[in-house]
Amino acid sequence: MALLTDSSQFSGVMPGTFAVVPIMSDRFVCLLDPSGRVAAWGADARNLTGYTADDMLGRPLAALFSPCRGAGETGAALPVQGQAERVELIARRDGTRFHARIECHALDHSRHIGAILADMPAAVVVVQDVSAAGGPAQGADPALRPVLDRIPDGIALFGADCGLLYRNDLFGSTLALPDDLLWPGTQARAIMAVLSGDTARTADGACDWTTEILRQGRSLRLSWTGLPDGRRLLLCRDLTDLRRSESRARFLEQHDDVTGLANLPGLQMHLQMLCERPSERFTVLYFDLFGFKRINNTMGHAAGDELLRLVADRVRRLMEPDDVAAHIRGNKFALVMRAEQDSDMIWAHAQHLRSVLSRPMSVLGHDVTVGVGIGVVRFPADGSDRDTLMWNADIALQYAKDGKGEGIRFYNPVMDRMRQKRMDLERDLQRALAQDEFVLFYQPFLNIGTHRIVGVEALIRWMHPVRGLIPPGDFIPVAEGMGLMYDIGVWTLNTACRQASAWPEDIVVSVNVSAAQFRHDGLVETVAQALLGSGLDAGRLELEITETAMIDDVPRAARVLRQLREMGVKIALDDFGTGYSSLSFLQSLPFTRIKIDRSFVRELGQGVGDGAAIVGAITSLCGSLNVVATAEGVETQEQFDYLKQINCSEIQGFFICRPRPASEIQPLLDQIN
Repeated sequence: MALLTDSSQFSGVMPGTFAVVPIMSDRFVCLLDPSGRVAAWGADARNLTGYTADDMLGRPLAALFSPCRGAGETGAALPVQGQAERVELIARRDGTRFHARIECHALDHSRHIGAILADMPAAVVVVQDVSAAGGPAQGADPALRPVLDRIPDGIALFGADCGLLYRNDLFGSTLALPDDLLWPGTQARAIMAVLSGDTARTADGACDWTTEILRQGRSLRLSWTGLPDGRRLLLCRDLTDLRRSESRARFLEQHDDVTGLANLPGLQMHLQMLCERPSERFTVLYFDLFGFKRINNTMGHAAGDELLRLVADRVRRLMEPDDVAAHIRGNKFALVMRAEQDSDMIWAHAQHLRSVLSRPMSVLGHDVTVGVGIGVVRFPADGSDRDTLMWNADIALQYAKDGKGEGIRFYNPVMDRMRQKRMDLERDLQRALAQDEFVLFYQPFLNIGTHRIVGVEALIRWMHPVRGLIPPGDFIPVAEGMGLMYDIGVWTLNTACRQASAWPEDIVVSVNVSAAQFRHDGLVETVAQALLGSGLDAGRLELEITETAMIDDVPRAARVLRQLREMGVKIALDDFGTGYSSLSFLQSLPFTRIKIDRSFVRELGQGVGDGAAIVGAITSLCGSLNVVATAEGVETQEQFDYLKQINCSEIQGFFICRPRPASEIQPLLDQIN
């Protein structure tokens, strides 16, 4: 590799000394003085680096190493005692660079007796270009390379001086590092400066650390750890897919998968964040859709989901950049408006939202419309925390749905007191059913032709232990909202059948069937059990059903009613004329009685006007269909006379008597019949 020769062939070396002379073109030899500066610089050094002896004599050789260091760092001086070896990136005079192995051998001057030691070279340095031979560090240890290549992470091994020894293929590709940072000897500081600008991470080679960085759009975790022999490992794992999955999971945790809007947890988190800022001002529009359940039940869940998506799209178009919309559940939504507005502006925005959502929407090829009720709360006036705001917003929404205020209601503390009364009522209703606090009153039907009572309608009342007798209008809507109507309906049916079984066999008992009870699949079985348990003949039982209970699914309603008629049970259509009735509707369902709504009877007066015309038409229609016509709400002799004149079959109302408890029905029958 080299020969000892007279040093006279080196520029700057005292004649008569010996030096190591290179015999290969990919290396050169130079001499250093005791301070580490160049004392001799030969032609081979000039050929390989481009620097002449005039350029280098008296300068530290380490001045050529700085390009491979971190920003602002200079190359460390070579020791001139003992032996040392390392790899450095050397810059040629023309700007090109090459990796070189630097071997420094200190000279022993003890045999040079009488020499002026200060004038003698202190060390011989051999600089070998390893760029062509080795390329970027891949794995100097053949036994270790297969292991590194199988590790699913990028991994690099550094010496105790934090210089790169070798790395696997994934290290460079995952970190997207340039080749000049992958050569042996590259300092960990230089790599970290490129990756994150944080060179302090590797300032102390003894400290282990882990950090996560974002590089070229990818999330990477870096771990620096020490080995027992003083070497260090830098591990790199690509977490991009994991972080995307986590981000998607977090999105789904806080967003509704049907509409893409925030869900209830997402809304709660957003409100919590806003409420923690005392200076924040915002408004919440809490709204739901009337008619959604009907569409969902009649057209299917796919139609319901499509309707929700269309509503969400319309809400998005009304939002400002800082607003947040949420689909809470079912048909309920919320819109959080960040901009501070006065009451008039909020009212106008709510009206616009209601108008936009009430326009027809094409759902699976069908035009549908929904109504909208909106409850409004403002922070902090209507609540200083998330839960209070949502509670008060729900209260305001309930009042918005009562048909007043154009379907929009701002929260008022008075509503809370009324809500508390409702909650008390709900609690008492639960107890009432369990403790049998309901009672039945009965109102008779009078046959106009025979002047005899032919039947009675069962009317439920609540005998409250504190408030006394409560009429159905005060608790039935609450029971419907609680989902208690099916159970109350079953109790009413069983009780009415049992009490009617004690009355004369020509007296029919009529029982109202709620929409919840009619839509229940077990209605026919419930009726059969009530008849069996009471011993009442099926022909003496009549079920009153409203049009709205059947309109959602007329084919199913027809099947259920025919099954009941086959049992012998009579069927009455209640509140006729106030809903969706048509001739085809009447012809397709097996009614035995049609009850004319009291709103038409009230307008009879002298037998003239729209009310009289409608009652006359319905009575004539019933005669054609061979169905009994019963006028509800008859209170005066004048109304009775007109109904008798147009051949109405039966009447019901205060003109006969007010509803009476079961114990008074038999005496009433004895008196009138």
